[in-house]
Amino acid sequence: MNHYTFPRYLAAGAALSLLAACAHHAVKPAPAAAAAPAPATVVAPAAATVAPNSAPAMQPTAPERYTVKKGDTLWGIASMYLKDPWRWPDIWYDNPAIKNPHLIFPGDVLILGRNSQGEPTLSVERNGTPVIEATNVTAAAPATAAGAVSATPALTTAAPLQNVNKSSLPVTKLEPEPRYHPLDAAVTTIPLNGLLPYLDKTRIVNSDDLDQSGYVVTAFNEGPASGSGEEVYVRNLKASDGTRYEILRKGDKYVDPDSGRTLGYEATYIGDAEVDAWSNPAKVMILSSTQEVIAGDHLMVTHGDPLNINFFPHHPAKPLNGQIMAVVGGVGQIGQYAVVVLNRGGDDGMDPGTVLGIFRKGDTVKDANGGFFSSSVTLPTERTGTLMVFRVFKNASYALVMEANHEVHAADYVGNP
Repeated sequence: MNHYTFPRYLAAGAALSLLAACAHHAVKPAPAAAAAPAPATVVAPAAATVAPNSAPAMQPTAPERYTVKKGDTLWGIASMYLKDPWRWPDIWYDNPAIKNPHLIFPGDVLILGRNSQGEPTLSVERNGTPVIEATNVTAAAPATAAGAVSATPALTTAAPLQNVNKSSLPVTKLEPEPRYHPLDAAVTTIPLNGLLPYLDKTRIVNSDDLDQSGYVVTAFNEGPASGSGEEVYVRNLKASDGTRYEILRKGDKYVDPDSGRTLGYEATYIGDAEVDAWSNPAKVMILSSTQEVIAGDHLMVTHGDPLNINFFPHHPAKPLNGQIMAVVGGVGQIGQYAVVVLNRGGDDGMDPGTVLGIFRKGDTVKDANGGFFSSSVTLPTERTGTLMVFRVFKNASYALVMEANHEVHAADYVGNP
């Protein structure tokens, strides 16, 4: 499908955007004009095209009622209702019962219905009571143990007080009280197993950032490697950057297959460190480590950016095409929930939650029966899966393969779904 009607605020919840921004109404972008990709890039099959404002195609087996279970994801739940799961915000469209769709909890009951136009909608029932806007996350609530505001209280009403005989015994007056769910109990948009390192620590950095960062010269005890609680000597640190750093190890180089330009290097998170003494080189204490720290490892400033584990799935803001540069782990074939690296980033209009189709460019094969002048034929481009971008850098992105209908490989194309 080459178009996507960006849902109003209600879609913002769609868990894929557990972002706070989901709490604000989004402005619907005007439908982008369809553009045929350049010959060197993927051409989406005509079958993938849908009308800009068409209702999402429903699964014939969509349940009338579904009780959310522990371990569910919004994408998985949406797959039961929609043929294109990433369009699930559309069935929350104009539905005040689901102000924050990402705040759905195990035990909630989803109820499939129709609006006045006959379009499918979902409502939520919690503890036998419909969830309405009055019980959304913006309501005043106590902080959770993690310091976050708890979300979506389900109100319960006490039985009316009866007249009682006065006595000297203490009397407790019962009042209706909200029940709160911790935010971390909400159903996530996508499976997070194996994904957290790429959401928070491991990153793609450019060569300039690496060249300007500090680097380990040797261990304090002059051994080949160091671990938590040990000290190392580090050069090229700047006091103006502070004293806390992340230790990163330079990994694979990512080269744009279109231009041949180096887009960056994978920087694998190794641990955290703090400066003990400023000198030349500086003496640094390793606070924690996932593996041993060795000479040449880089130290980069700790930014303390909040971890985002929910995303709002959406169509690209403009026609977009690119390629899978690599699959994390180095395997040749890519399956569902594999993390891949794309050669498009923030400068190209990517943002977390961008959904793209995966396409296999048709090979040119010999036609044994084609005659002398038709001895070969180029096979058509085929849709092989769907992925969603979850972390964006300047020129590259991490994405998760959500669906794989056929084999997916590095160098396959990606484009508007």
